Amino acid sequence: MDETKVFAPYRCCATFIDGSRLAFDGLTREQARAAMEAAIEDHGGDYGPWHWVTDENYINGEYYKLIPPPPRLPFPIIDLSDCETEEERQKALQDPFEEDGEP
Repeated sequence: MDETKVFAPYRCCATFIDGSRLAFDGLTREQARAAMEAAIEDHGGDYGPWHWVTDENYINGEYYKLIPPPPRLPFPIIDLSDCETEEERQKALQDPFEEDGEP
């Protein structure tokens, strides 16, 4: 049996006046919200609280794999906190790697 799961790029969730709580997916935020608005007539004429889904697959309504990684610094961060003397600090800044290539 194939256990493939498909996740839409955007998902919101709404609680309707008739008590139902439903999730709505879309290829864009606007499409997901429009699907939620279109369900109003089927569920009592209005909805109560709604939100963009945050769970193991979504962060604020956006599928987590679509969120870009945080930016990387273009230079290495050199920790000098373990250097006890100014001479050790200067050596670490001039030659941040040991002879074997380890920091």
